[in-house]
Amino acid sequence: MQIAKPIIYGTIATWLGRRSDEKKTHSWICYVRGVHNEDLSYFIEKVIFVLHSSFENTNRVVTQHPFVIAETGWGQFDIIIKIYLKGDYDQPMIAVHPLKLYQNQTQNIPLTRKPVVSEQYDEIVFINPKSELLEILNQMPNQENNQVEEEIQVDQKEPDFEQMTPAQILKYNQPNFTIFDINESKVTIEKAIQIVSQDILADYKRKNHQLDTEIQELQIEYENLQNKLQQVQQQ
Repeated sequence: MQIAKPIIYGTIATWLGRRSDEKKTHSWICYVRGVHNEDLSYFIEKVIFVLHSSFENTNRVVTQHPFVIAETGWGQFDIIIKIYLKGDYDQPMIAVHPLKLYQNQTQNIPLTRKPVVSEQYDEIVFINPKSELLEILNQMPNQENNQVEEEIQVDQKEPDFEQMTPAQILKYNQPNFTIFDINESKVTIEKAIQIVSQDILADYKRKNHQLDTEIQELQIEYENLQNKLQQVQQQ
């Protein structure tokens, strides 16, 4: 038995403007969330975000939804994300995600205060989970915890991201994802293989029939030549 739980981890960074401190040019968040921002704490015990050594506290531990941290800085680096699961899993699932501060990575020049979103879709696959863990995995996400702390005025052309909480930024920048359904894709692939196989078989039969016809014609021509040769020899 296999049970797959989709997750998304990533970063959202916002430029703080030309008047910002040279060591704090951007505010950013790093997070692990559900595809629809649902609460994942029913199967995730905690998440540890390991930051660059230049930060005072390099290991940020989050034990409840939302699994998100907020910081300010000026440089880009890889963030190690350790996801600890509920059940008998001592070792965490580890992902490495690059903090992206600029839309244009070649120039590293901020042109707008619009947040820079960098996300990765992944799935945690549980193979033959024990009955206790299976019961946990079959639970529905807690929708009550999905509410953002305050309403966001999305009708503004550019919200004041500096005044927004990490949860608000996360909610505002929630993209739409197309979930890959392997079962539906398997059926589609099988149908495609069946159609292609039928076409190949039909083409083979057609070519084989043509070859049989050509062989018969060659046989007839050979017999005619044999007859002519016999007639010449008898003269």
